[in-house]
Amino acid sequence: MAESIYILGDEDRKKFARLIAAAWDDGVLHERYETEPRAVLSQYGIVYPDGVPTPPLPARPEGEFDIAELETGAGYGVSSVGTAYTIGTIATFLTSDFPVPEGGTA
Repeated sequence: MAESIYILGDEDRKKFARLIAAAWDDGVLHERYETEPRAVLSQYGIVYPDGVPTPPLPARPEGEFDIAELETGAGYGVSSVGTAYTIGTIATFLTSDFPVPEGGTA
């Protein structure tokens, strides 16, 4: 049986971007997401349907990033290079129609 997928809307992608940034800075939050992702998603205002696999948290990129850039990348394409390229990669992940395996590419 094929797994169902769920695509986050613009506002939920922004919320998920905030969650990603917070989890990158807070190991306890990251661990909590690994064990109870739906509770953490709910804490960030994202309702995720039962029976649909929750998205994995992407690995933290090298270098610095700005939460505003991450939010922009979550809702819209980013075309510049450097940090924005990393954010663009995250945006691709967040807007994919399928989950990306850890270490994979969208």
